[in-house]
Amino acid sequence: MPRGLWKRGKDDDPARASAVREDAAELLRRARDWELSPTRWSVLDEILDSISAAETAGDLKKLAEATGDLRLLDPLRLTPLGPPPPDAPVKTQAPERIRERLNVLVHRLSSGKTGGNR
Repeated sequence: MPRGLWKRGKDDDPARASAVREDAAELLRRARDWELSPTRWSVLDEILDSISAAETAGDLKKLAEATGDLRLLDPLRLTPLGPPPPDAPVKTQAPERIRERLNVLVHRLSSGKTGGNR
């Protein structure tokens, strides 16, 4: 959900809450297949901390903001022209620890329960 849409509607609207959670879960599902540099995986790991904290607190505004931050890491957003420079960092699939965190967060967000409802 784009940040601008967050300002519309009521904070306790169940349909809106569901849309924010599903948007985050869908992006996390896609992130499992991304190939990023080690530095970007580290940034993604920090964003996962923010998503997890927002989900646990049931703070949908912070969840939407963290999802927006994650969206900026999507390698499909920008495709460089030409071959990568010789000193470009090697891109890899997600480290196992991050893959596990992605899976856990997808499950938590897809369950429909906020952190306070478990």
